[in-house]
Amino acid sequence: MQEKLLKRFSAFVIASTAATALLLGGCEGDRGPRGAQGPAGTGAFTNLSSSTADQQANITFDQQNSTVNSVTIKSPPVVTFTLKTANGQPVEGIGRRNASGQLTNLAFTIAKLVPASNGTPSHWVSYIVTTAPTDGSAPSATRPTRDREGTLESLGNGKFRYTFARDIKLVQSQVNAMTFSGNNRRNDLGDLTYDPSLTHRLVIEYGGNIANTSPQLIYKNAINIVYDFVPATGARVTSSTTGQAERNIVLTKYCNECHGNPGDPNDLNQQGWGLGITTPHAGRVDTRYCVVCHTSQRAYGRAISTPTNGAFTGNTYVTADTTTVDPGSATDEVQVLGEFVTLIHKIHMGENLTETGYNYAGIHFNEVAYPESAALCRKCHRGETAQQLAVTPQGDNWRTMPNRKACGSCHDNIHFATGTNTTGPAHPVYTNDASCNACHTPTAITESHAQALVSPLNPAAPAGLTNFEYQLSSATVDGSNNLTIKFRILGNGTPITLATPAAGLTTALTGFTGSPSFLLAYAKPQLETGGAVPADYNNLGKVAAQPDLISITTLLNTNNAAVGNITGPDSSGTYTATINSASAFPVGAQMRAVGIQSYFTQTGFDASIAGRHTRAVIIPVTGDAVRRTVVDPDKCRNCHEFFEAHGGQRVYQTQLCVTCHNPNLTTSGRTITDAKLAGFAFTPIQLGILTTWDPNFATNRLTPGYALTLPEFSNNFKDLIHGIHAGATRTNPIRDVRNGPGTGVTLIEGSEITFPNMLGNCDACHITQQSYTPDVIEALRPRALPSTQAVADGAIPTTATINAARATVPNATDLVVAPVTAACVACHDTPLAKAHMNANGAQLGAALAGPSNTNMGVARSTLPSATEQCTLCHGQGRVADVIIMHGQNRPQLVPSSLTTGSSAARMVKLLLNW
Repeated sequence: MQEKLLKRFSAFVIASTAATALLLGGCEGDRGPRGAQGPAGTGAFTNLSSSTADQQANITFDQQNSTVNSVTIKSPPVVTFTLKTANGQPVEGIGRRNASGQLTNLAFTIAKLVPASNGTPSHWVSYIVTTAPTDGSAPSATRPTRDREGTLESLGNGKFRYTFARDIKLVQSQVNAMTFSGNNRRNDLGDLTYDPSLTHRLVIEYGGNIANTSPQLIYKNAINIVYDFVPATGARVTSSTTGQAERNIVLTKYCNECHGNPGDPNDLNQQGWGLGITTPHAGRVDTRYCVVCHTSQRAYGRAISTPTNGAFTGNTYVTADTTTVDPGSATDEVQVLGEFVTLIHKIHMGENLTETGYNYAGIHFNEVAYPESAALCRKCHRGETAQQLAVTPQGDNWRTMPNRKACGSCHDNIHFATGTNTTGPAHPVYTNDASCNACHTPTAITESHAQALVSPLNPAAPAGLTNFEYQLSSATVDGSNNLTIKFRILGNGTPITLATPAAGLTTALTGFTGSPSFLLAYAKPQLETGGAVPADYNNLGKVAAQPDLISITTLLNTNNAAVGNITGPDSSGTYTATINSASAFPVGAQMRAVGIQSYFTQTGFDASIAGRHTRAVIIPVTGDAVRRTVVDPDKCRNCHEFFEAHGGQRVYQTQLCVTCHNPNLTTSGRTITDAKLAGFAFTPIQLGILTTWDPNFATNRLTPGYALTLPEFSNNFKDLIHGIHAGATRTNPIRDVRNGPGTGVTLIEGSEITFPNMLGNCDACHITQQSYTPDVIEALRPRALPSTQAVADGAIPTTATINAARATVPNATDLVVAPVTAACVACHDTPLAKAHMNANGAQLGAALAGPSNTNMGVARSTLPSATEQCTLCHGQGRVADVIIMHGQNRPQLVPSSLTTGSSAARMVKLLLNW
């Protein structure tokens, strides 16, 4: 299914400058990842009021030593706090205000924790639900907001005192005295009684937009100081506090695994960074802050939406399955979509929600495709180890405290007040949460959310299913070119025993169908490399540059003795597979590698879980060069958990992905026959995509040769993955059409994809910063291969000639893009960026003539081996170092030799400020 990821709310900035007569247009980006510490202010402190906008944008605050010193609540709350930079300097100059007298970058909020009752979990109630007029007029009610109108005093040495404008001890009486009507419902604001015996949460925010900057700059490293305490005693509440209620369920660090950079995975006290600049709230970067504003009080002032036949229309801020007038009623069942638990669950449940038409502040939940299973609750909720419980003591609530609000936010097919279930058997009628855990015990909830495949966040699969592990210990080629592979397969941790070899054998393992396969990848010299072995697999001589696959079942079937055989196991459970020379690597192949991919399917189980998808593994042939590694598959796991491609045939291991997705591979859509295109039953999603490309697709697809008008795109791994993750930010989002096996057709429409992280955060996938610089590819010349954009035989294309060209890749007439440029243009594809690349040796070309949608490339035979000049500016330590331009430690790598008055320095300043 076509992926649609949640649209980011961050700005997309284009960096440009003048260097001689050129416009540098290849440095686009979003708001950018964490920057480096800005320069210090005058003296032994950092003064933000006199710092430049760039210095403010890049300042890093000390998350541990910026603290609340004291809180007193005798009338308006009075807070003393200390703010320091990461290098230990006190911060001054933080009191900037807007024309309305509100602090612009500094804000405060405070809420109380209402204890759990009758099965209903504890919940936050914000006191900051009134305006604070500065003209003497009476306050009015609002949804939860921030206190920015109070008095700020500098006490010196980075210490400040802030007196709230609102007296939280009076808020209840003030609100009770107000008049309410329409959607302004008093009950939505909750019980605002000040209770000093309860746990309270104070949050101090410093961040947000930087004044007088265009395009708008933000504090990339905003700080939220979160302080839980009991006003009656003044005691701070932490995970080690006994006898005092707290509510810490989700850790920002876990969110930043997808939405930013999680930092050290072994240090759960390190929050990581990124969340705030991938949401609408640049200064709010801690989920502990999110929850005290995103409370059920966000229902105030909002109309209540009810669905018709399961579909909502218009805005959906508060929803109910039946007519209700009071979301606060104990008997009515509503969902406040702005409440954190409901909002986040619905966003991540996305396209799996039953009801449709959701529209919360422009977020269309039904159009969100989460990149892993929404049932994998441990992705956000972790509370099973002492280390996890120390930071999220209530992290296990997802299975220990079931309730209508949390469960109903995902399972919106169930209406608890009536027992109606639109997709299954009726549910018992529940008008409160007291009985939920009678059926939904921790064990039952864990089992019902268990995934079919074991992974770090899903430690146990449903009962009875076998989980496999593939192990390769060696691959050797003898003097006769026969390949010998030593391998072992574990089932639930124990070596399995394969079927005894026999004639006609079709089942490799009792109780299972199908089997894993050995993948044989290699490289041989081709046109661009002369006699050198390419730095990438190219599987020269194979159709579409694809490696050979030989299944374990094939080798166990003695009728295939000419192909090879399997013997063993030995005492450790290790088997020996022999693949004879004619079916092994071609003579002269180098950089040979053997992988195991695909899977067993367990009989007796539902098809949805029977496929025992297993991590692929790959090793080099002994003595051969090893293909470089630039992507860390564990980082892919941060968003995808159990990353699967091609129906689970290839899982997790990106080093195996590059054996097929090599520089000579392109999409195969133009090979689709007229009969297949005319007869294929496209899904509604596929038709929607194709109709967007061609409004008359339904009739035009019957035109002979129509498939030749479909786009062709490089399927080299770096081009494909960059293009997918750049998604809708590209000027020309990728359109990927593949002629699938049998009657299948696969489509990717890039305009519907948005990366949930920051696009410039290359560390989200790459093993190191240095692994994605142009220096890496430059060092591989002349072995680095260009990316094939379209296969061509030089004639007017037909289905037959395209198929013939794919069988002989690489062809001299193929359209290609040079290797460094291919990596960059997959994200940076604006006309300005392409012009810059072309002016510096990229040779993007005029693309394929005729009806194809291929939009760049020059004939392979005309591409010189080394015209790209990217490293001159974008190499490490150079004036526009790619690491700096992607937002990593930007100011630190500017050469110290540049002076303020030089043209080079002016270029650097412009780059850094944009």
